[in-house]
Amino acid sequence: MEKTILAAIRDSISDRSVLNMAIDMAKNEGARLVICHVINRSEDLGVFNPMAEAQLVYKAERMLEEAVEIAKRNGVDAIKVVKVGKPSERISELAKHLHASNIVLGNRKLKGLRQWLFSEFSTGFNLQNATLVPVEK
Repeated sequence: MEKTILAAIRDSISDRSVLNMAIDMAKNEGARLVICHVINRSEDLGVFNPMAEAQLVYKAERMLEEAVEIAKRNGVDAIKVVKVGKPSERISELAKHLHASNIVLGNRKLKGLRQWLFSEFSTGFNLQNATLVPVEK
């Protein structure tokens, strides 16, 4: 069975280190690379705007196309996936579906209220097969 590396990125600029780490891992392991972005739409918010969501999906698709091109320029075949929902849930579901051998995530150092609000990447996963990559602001 072919190995799969799943890289979850929030944006192509600040998560370049995540993408680079995932590309290096895919090269070294001869694995396929799946680059994903999750548009955070928590059901708890109770607000849904289909037109705004469509714009966010379009923007995410363009960002991931750039990431796939970077991977290809580095000799790694990659595909893109956009999901909508709670990031930890969608990435976990995708990793299971793909039988990902590793998940590469950005690790932002958050404190206090920001950590409580935005830390689901660090708390929503079984991190046994995850690589956390420091991300600069």
